[in-house]
Amino acid sequence: MRTLLLNPAFRAPKQAGFGLSFPLGLAYLATALKNAGHDVIGLDAAIEAPPTTSSDGTTHYGLTENQLRNRIIKIKPDLVGISCFFSSRFPAVLKSAQVIKNIDRAIPIIVGGAHPSIMPERVCANQAIDFAMIGESERSFPDFINVHEQGGDLRKIDGLAFKQDGKIIINAKTRYENNLEELSFPDWDTFGLEKYLNLKKDRWGLGYGRYAPVITSRSCPYNCNFCSVHKVMGSKYRVRSAAHVFREIELLATRYGVNEVSFEDDNLTYDKTRFIEICKRIIESGIKIKWHTPNGVHVGSLDHEMIGWAKKAGCDSLNLAIESGDEYMRNKVIKKGISTKKIYDVTRFCRKAGIKVNAYFVIGMPGETDESIDNTRKLIRDLHFENISIFSATPIPGTRLYEECLAKGYIKPDAFDTEFISEQATIFTQPVIETPHFDKYKTRKWAHRLANAYNISLLMNRPILRLKQNPRMIVAAAAKVFLFLILGENRSLKVIDYIRRIKNK
Repeated sequence: MRTLLLNPAFRAPKQAGFGLSFPLGLAYLATALKNAGHDVIGLDAAIEAPPTTSSDGTTHYGLTENQLRNRIIKIKPDLVGISCFFSSRFPAVLKSAQVIKNIDRAIPIIVGGAHPSIMPERVCANQAIDFAMIGESERSFPDFINVHEQGGDLRKIDGLAFKQDGKIIINAKTRYENNLEELSFPDWDTFGLEKYLNLKKDRWGLGYGRYAPVITSRSCPYNCNFCSVHKVMGSKYRVRSAAHVFREIELLATRYGVNEVSFEDDNLTYDKTRFIEICKRIIESGIKIKWHTPNGVHVGSLDHEMIGWAKKAGCDSLNLAIESGDEYMRNKVIKKGISTKKIYDVTRFCRKAGIKVNAYFVIGMPGETDESIDNTRKLIRDLHFENISIFSATPIPGTRLYEECLAKGYIKPDAFDTEFISEQATIFTQPVIETPHFDKYKTRKWAHRLANAYNISLLMNRPILRLKQNPRMIVAAAAKVFLFLILGENRSLKVIDYIRRIKNK
C-alpha cells in the first residue's frame, strides 16, 4: 500500500508566530512505516511553494489547492496520513482532505497529531476524514495499515478513532513506546532535510545556521495546569540515552552539515546525569554546533554545573518557562514548583556562563490580579531577558485549566472551536478567559505593559552592545517606549495595533 504522509499547506496571520519547520513527527512515522515494509512518500505542501500574503493580513504557506491536486494525481496514493499539530491548522487539513476526496473518494484519509489527540471525535466527524490517530503512532499506524489492508477488526488498533455504522468509535490510547531508541532516527530524506536547513527564522535568533530539530525525550514529568502534553504523549516521561542522542547529532553534522540544533523536548534538562552526558559527548567529539531549547526548560531542573556544561557544549540560549513573576500564581495555580529566588539564581548563572536567557510568561489565568501580574512586570524589569514571549492563558480541552474555566463560566462552551480552530487564530496570544478580575481587554492591556517593561529593560541594559547585535530590535523597542511615554497606554496600544495591521497587509 502506497502511503502518502502529508504536511498540509496552511494560511495564518503574519504575527501568529509559527512558521515553517521540518515535519519531525511525520519523519518518525516514515521510519516506522518503512521498517514495517510499507511504501512511503512524504510531501510537505507548506514548503513546496513560496509564501504569499493576502489583503486580509494572512499569509498562505505552500501549494495552492490546484497544485496539491496535481501532486496527488501524480503520486497516486492508496492511503493519506495528514499531520495536524496546531488546532489553528485544522481548516487547512480539511481543505487538503477535500482536495483528495474530490480526486478519489475511495482514498482513506487518517489525521494525526496534537489536535486529533485532544479532539478525536470532532476530527472524525468531518465527512472528508475517515480516521483519526491519538497520540504517538509509530506502532499503531503500521498496525492500522495492516489491519485495514486485510479487512480486519479496527477495534484492535490502539488509539484509533473511526466511523462504523453511523457512529464514531474511539479506541483508548494505552500503548506508548518505552524504549524510544527502538524507533530509530527520523527519516530525514523522505521530506528532503536539505530544503529546511537554511530556512531563516527570526525567533530567539534560531535558525540562522544550518538548522535541524532533535527530540531526545517524550512527555514531561511535571503537571502544569495549562499543558496538554500528557494528552498527546502520555503521562510517562521517557528518554533516549545520551549515546543515542549524540549519534543523531553526529549524523546530522557529518552527513548534512548541520551546525545548529533545536532541542524540541518538553523538558530536556530534567535528568541531570543524562543532560551532562549529552553535553560531554558533544564536547569530546569536537563537533561545533550551536543549540537552543525553543519549547522551554523547567527552571527548577537547572543548576550552576549543568549551565556550565551546556555552554561548553554549544548552548547559545536557554528559554526559561517561568510563566509568572508571582509565586502564588506560579506555584499554587499553575503548579510550577519554582521559587522566585531560583529564577534569579538560574538567570545569573546563565549570564555568567555567557548563555542568552529568554523567558516565557502566561497571563490571565484564573486567580490573576493586578498585583500578581505586576510582580511579573517587576521580574521582567529586573532580569533583563534577551527576549520574552507573553502568552494569554489558553484553556485546551483535556487540561485542568480548561475544566476549571468551563466549570466556573470563565469561557464559553464553544470557545476553543470559535477562537482557535480558525486560520485567523493567533493561538496562545489572543485572550479567551474572562474572570471576575480580568476581562479580555484587561489581559491585552497587561500584555502591552509587560512588553513595555521588556522594551525599557532592553534600552537600560547594555544598549550599545544590543544595538550592535540586533539593531532592528533596539530601534523597535525605543519606538514603542516613545509611543508609550508620549501617547499614554491606551492610545499607544491602538497605534501599535494599527501598525501591525498595516504591516500584515
